[in-house]
Amino acid sequence: MEYRAVGNRCAVDLGTFSFSAAKSEVLALLLNKGFEIVPVDLIGLARRCMHTSTYRRSARLSEAPEVVDCSSFMKWLYGQRGIWLPRRSIQQREMGDTVARTDIQAGDLVFSSGRIDYYLTDPEDGVGHVGIATDENTVIHAANRTLGIIESPLAHFTDNGTFRGARRLIPRDREVLTFLAPSVRDVETSDDIRWILLQSATTAPAYLCTSA
Repeated sequence: MEYRAVGNRCAVDLGTFSFSAAKSEVLALLLNKGFEIVPVDLIGLARRCMHTSTYRRSARLSEAPEVVDCSSFMKWLYGQRGIWLPRRSIQQREMGDTVARTDIQAGDLVFSSGRIDYYLTDPEDGVGHVGIATDENTVIHAANRTLGIIESPLAHFTDNGTFRGARRLIPRDREVLTFLAPSVRDVETSDDIRWILLQSATTAPAYLCTSA
C-alpha cells in the first residue's frame, strides 16, 4: 500500500519495495541518509486524547489535537503515523481496504450514520461519524460536545442499522514503519522513499536492485 506523507512524516511498508536486500540493510541506508524511525502507538495516542482534547463540530485542523470533531481527530491521529487522510468522514471511508464487521481490529476506522449524514447517491448509506477501533469490541471517537472523546462499545457503531462500514489502513501481518524525512528531502508519498533508495543504487551497493 502506498501512503501519502503528512508534513515530514511518512508511513512505509518496506516489504512492498521488492528489494533483494535485507530489511536491515535498507534501514541502514535510510538512516544514513538522515531518515529517522518514529514509533507511534495510535491507540495510546487516542486514549491520551480522551483526557486532554475537547469536541467542537467543524473544528479547524490547526486546532487538533486540543480541539477536534470526529473526522479531524482521525485525520490528526493517522497524521502522527505518517498517513494522510482527507478531512471528512465520508471521504475517509474511501481510504484503505474494506473490513467486514466480524473482522474489525485495533486501528481500523469504523463508520456510522450520525446527526448529519453525507452521501453521494444513497441516503441509506450516508456517513456521519467515524472512530478508531481499539480492539474487536471497542472504539474511541470524538462523540459530541457533552461527552467529548470517549471509548464506546463497537455496538454503538454497528447496531440499530447505523453501521456504515470499516476500513483498514495498515494491513494485517505487514510491518509499516513511520519515518521522519530530513529537511533536505522532499517526500510526498512512500514511493518517493523507494526512489530515493533506487537513486542511491549508482553509489550504493547493487543489492537495491528490485527482485524479480
